[in-house]
Amino acid sequence: MLRIKIQHKYHLACTQCGHVTPNFWTWFEQNQQCPKCGSKHSEVWYNRRYQRLSRLIGRRAPNSFWHYFPFLPLLRRRHIISKGEGAIPVERWTFLEEFAKKKYGLDLNVHVYRNDLNGGTGTFKDIAASLAASLFNEIGIDQYCIASTGNSATAYAKYLSLAKVNCSVFMPEDAIKTSEATISSYGQQVFRVMGDYAKAKEIAAGYAKLHNIPISTGNIDPIRVEAKKTMVFEWLRQMDKFPDVYIQAVSGGTGPIAIDKGIREIKHVYPELKNPRFLLVQTDGCDPMVQAWEDAEAAGFPEGFEKKYPIIDNPQTEVPTLATGNPATYPIVAKLVKESGGSFLRMHEKKLVPVGKLTAYEQKVIPGPASAVSIAGFFVALRKNLIKNGETVLLNIGEGPNRAPYFLEQMIYTSHNVYNVDECAPHSIGDYRSQLWNEVMRE
Repeated sequence: MLRIKIQHKYHLACTQCGHVTPNFWTWFEQNQQCPKCGSKHSEVWYNRRYQRLSRLIGRRAPNSFWHYFPFLPLLRRRHIISKGEGAIPVERWTFLEEFAKKKYGLDLNVHVYRNDLNGGTGTFKDIAASLAASLFNEIGIDQYCIASTGNSATAYAKYLSLAKVNCSVFMPEDAIKTSEATISSYGQQVFRVMGDYAKAKEIAAGYAKLHNIPISTGNIDPIRVEAKKTMVFEWLRQMDKFPDVYIQAVSGGTGPIAIDKGIREIKHVYPELKNPRFLLVQTDGCDPMVQAWEDAEAAGFPEGFEKKYPIIDNPQTEVPTLATGNPATYPIVAKLVKESGGSFLRMHEKKLVPVGKLTAYEQKVIPGPASAVSIAGFFVALRKNLIKNGETVLLNIGEGPNRAPYFLEQMIYTSHNVYNVDECAPHSIGDYRSQLWNEVMRE
């Protein structure tokens, strides 16, 4: 444990009143909120020369997001807990480009950020969990709790166990059993709450208060935001052109919050950078942000539109990791989407498996269900004319099928039950293409 509390690398600033918290030791001592106004939303800022960032971006490929250590809130490298997360490729998916050209006459560059290749648990959450574990290792936190629909809890359970931090996880009753089993296998405690995600968060907050244990503050958690902002650095390193359009399945919205923070942080050295157009996708099984956006759009986006959103109790969805029925971060995310010229999109859950099959066939990548939501969002965006000719599009996919084995089972479509060899005949892979495309395109 590092006991130095006076340091000059970074500080936290409240987004509401500007109050400065000098370090994460103090942040946790003041219960992860601003002591002046009570806001839980503070951002990390650095006393660093950002000219060094361009040198880091210009170097060879990193082995993790810790490549950007000077711009992360950790003081000593020896406290890093890492499994190679964040060193993931931005891939060019030409089958989506070819579809956009053939169907809509658009020349696009379509890239995909492959979080399923993260070295920890293969999800979008690994980098945040790595930074949290490293910080707790440095400042001596040995108890933590988190409410999660699955992926965050799985990542935190693994990384905190590596840091010898006890993690209590609160999951809604419909959370995937595989996630519960994974968390338990690391020796971390699981509380399966009889209720939805909102109920799990409520009980987790009570538990944290009762036992004086730090708790994840969700999508505005400065630890999560700082880790995920490094996406911006990686896109500058890997892409010839920064994306014009960003597509992501959204539950709470740390992704766009972190992208916005990363761009504001380096704007003085990359003045041409601006937020991509955020196109955020939800399923028709849990779409409170989409509903709120559609209502605001119909009303002409009146002042304060972002503060009005519905709450869906016990959402019934095939994607439990996106089952946030009470989107408390909507006011923040909606403003970012509006300012970027973006939109919230709805995809139909009946398209999850067809999109998964098509992606596996065309790209040889099997997506998890939340990743399929993002990919489906690309087709919805094209249909709604939300992507322009010549633009660079980036899809952020969050996980692979290992997080949802029931989804993987639904990928089966070429099997035959046979009793003898006479019933078996060679096949041609190409025969399946039109079938798969028709399933995705069918209304």
